[in-house]
Amino acid sequence: MKQILSGMVVAAALSGSAFATDLPLPTYTKAPAFTKAPAIADPTYNWSGWYGGLNAGWVGGPGSVSNNASIVATSDFPDNAQAMARGATNNTTGASSGFIGGGQFGYNYQFSHLFVAGFEADIQGLTGAHKGSSSAVGTVLVPNSNSDAPTDIASVVTNSTNSHGLSYLGTLRARIGVLVAPSFLLYATGGLAYGGARSDTTIVQSIDDPPLATLKTSGSFSKTRVGYAVGAGGEWMLSSNWSAKLEYLYYDLGSVTYATGGLASDIGAVIGSTGTGVAAVATSSQVRFKDNIVRVGLNYHFN
Repeated sequence: MKQILSGMVVAAALSGSAFATDLPLPTYTKAPAFTKAPAIADPTYNWSGWYGGLNAGWVGGPGSVSNNASIVATSDFPDNAQAMARGATNNTTGASSGFIGGGQFGYNYQFSHLFVAGFEADIQGLTGAHKGSSSAVGTVLVPNSNSDAPTDIASVVTNSTNSHGLSYLGTLRARIGVLVAPSFLLYATGGLAYGGARSDTTIVQSIDDPPLATLKTSGSFSKTRVGYAVGAGGEWMLSSNWSAKLEYLYYDLGSVTYATGGLASDIGAVIGSTGTGVAAVATSSQVRFKDNIVRVGLNYHFN
């Protein structure tokens, strides 16, 4: 009996071992590698290349004209001539505010991710002009028609008016700027400016006692002037081909002096004097063509 039990144990062990060898071995699958999600790329803009567009804005500022006079003839009444010259020497002041609009083209070169340099040329028309006026009153000793009577104290009244401005303005400027963002450029600009300058001056003068004839003279200037323009601005890329800008410019085309005729009065004939009482002065005006511009623009980039 003991032998039978031992045989059964051995047989069970052998059969269990054979069964184990028939079972499949466990398999292991490698975990998938972790992959980083792709980053969303920032939009990039190519500032290099040619561009062209339109601009419009405001032009204006304070203006001043200097009127000058010098004595050219006097005989019996030098005081009158001096009073006429003093009255015709004054300043007319007047502010201007108008519209400016036109077009521009230029070229940019982006030489790093921070800096852009190039040039721009523009031409535009202007409306509005500086219109100013001044009034001056001086005193002068005027003899009566009766030579035995003492002299009278009279007033020499002078009124001067002026209008000046530009019919058109063009510039050729360099631009250099910094990209504070891929789509936003801050820049400074400066260069040549030229424009069609015009100016008109009228001077009216009279002596109130004795009542002399009203004296009037005028002169004008019209010519292309050349100077400079400087400024700064910001430009935004709206898409790969379109940009918008906001810009300030100051232009100065220098000063011009032009003749405005003269004032002459035959005082002796008016008061019945037997002398040759002519008093005459030559007049001129000096005007400076300068102003401020604030404008917006839209550009198309051909890159």
